[in-house]
Amino acid sequence: MARRRRNTEDDGMELNMTPMLDVVFILLIFFIVTSVFVKTPGIDPNIPDSSDSLDWKPGILIAVNSEDEIWIDKTPYTLEEAEPIIRGMRDENPKAQGIIQGDGDASVGTVMRLQDMMVDLGIEVYIKTEE
Repeated sequence: MARRRRNTEDDGMELNMTPMLDVVFILLIFFIVTSVFVKTPGIDPNIPDSSDSLDWKPGILIAVNSEDEIWIDKTPYTLEEAEPIIRGMRDENPKAQGIIQGDGDASVGTVMRLQDMMVDLGIEVYIKTEE
């Protein structure tokens, strides 16, 4: 029985790329959905010094400047305006820790009222200091 040889160059075989593109897009969507974006308060306060250091993973990052403005995501708020914003951030990530970056010249009362409000909302709060 004689076999016929086929010329593979003339067949014009094509590689179907659709399944590979589907996998690539699914992986891209997965990494976008599971990524964690670092949020900044919008100002860089002059943070007071401390002798203790603690590793923390900021989930809710808030700054208080020397004019007692509360900065969240590059926007200044008053204490009353900040509460619904913080509540929304807590609802997005219920296990998030709250970090308050208080300026050295900020009023202690503003920082303490902000801390009390966050504790009342059920957020574990830390005050950031420099070593």
